[in-house]
Amino acid sequence: MKIRKCFVFFVLIFLSIIINAEELNLVNMLFYETDLRDAINEISIQTGINIICDQTVGGIITANILDMPLEEALNMILISGGYTYRKIDNYYLVGLADPKNITFSELSVLEVVELNNIMVKDVFSLLPSFLSTYVKGDDDKNILTINAAPKDIKRIKEFIEKIDQPRKQIEIKLLITEVDKKSVEELGVNFLEYNTDKTSIERFSFDGLKNSFEIETDFYGRLLSRLKLLEEEQKASIEADPHILLSDGGKARLFIGEEQVLLIENSEGNSTRTEEIKVGIGLEVKARTIGKDQVYLELAPVISHFIDEARPDLLVKESSLASSLYIKNGQTICLAGMTLNNDSEYIKKVPVLGNIPLVRWLFRSENREESKKELLVFVTPVIK
Repeated sequence: MKIRKCFVFFVLIFLSIIINAEELNLVNMLFYETDLRDAINEISIQTGINIICDQTVGGIITANILDMPLEEALNMILISGGYTYRKIDNYYLVGLADPKNITFSELSVLEVVELNNIMVKDVFSLLPSFLSTYVKGDDDKNILTINAAPKDIKRIKEFIEKIDQPRKQIEIKLLITEVDKKSVEELGVNFLEYNTDKTSIERFSFDGLKNSFEIETDFYGRLLSRLKLLEEEQKASIEADPHILLSDGGKARLFIGEEQVLLIENSEGNSTRTEEIKVGIGLEVKARTIGKDQVYLELAPVISHFIDEARPDLLVKESSLASSLYIKNGQTICLAGMTLNNDSEYIKKVPVLGNIPLVRWLFRSENREESKKELLVFVTPVIK
């Protein structure tokens, strides 16, 4: 029994020595303007481990290596020349990790990475150029093939792991409305009166508004209720109040309206052509989160409508806005307060009699309408 225990004890010691053999290969060398290949040969002789250099290895080094593990010592003396190494079985191969190098297939390893939250094109747009040469992508399968030296493989995978994260969702609440200018002037500062959580009263006036301003985060619901009340009184019209959900950094396009096809004759009257006209609410929006509670928005809303559809030639009036801005999460901002002049004139007449000189005024009437409205565009981003 004693002999058996001693035998087991020595076997464990032997296995421990084998397992830690690589750690015992410490390098102690002083190099001063030494040829790199000669330095590698000296390290190989000292550690008793075969280290083979390919035809690309060359240069001069100066280094003082004290009690340093083999691989750490190799990293130190190879980094200045851009060389790398790879352990193959019981020896090391040293060379340049360049796809044009004939030993690149031995110095490199191949790995496939499946992307979960981003696209292949997103990786290539962010990956540093000195690493992108080792990466190929498949857009259809959304996977990457990496063929590089082990240290570069590790660096590339760490980079991909950082950017391949689930994207946040951003809900864009948009409110586009036209309010009668007279109503705004009559209501004055009380038009957007509301109570804050601290029971203090805040008021905003749209009289002569040219720039955007900020409104408290809990204001959107009360604003919508107030505008719907004015709409019932025919003092305002809510053109659109869509909610758009898009991913962080994404963009969306929205159109709500109608389309008409016009038959148009040329000036000589011998041919005709058709033209499609769209009227309604159009919106292009792009959103990106900045930090934890801020959103960068690019907005381009367009409002168009027909003027006097009774006329034989349809007229379209369009109001548009393009803006980019930073908004806090959940905050409502007014993008514009523009006064729109809507003047229309049309003639009603009795056929034939309405065209007879002198007496035609008895059989026709001219009507002219003038109105002014305030175009208000509100936006509220909410990070999900």
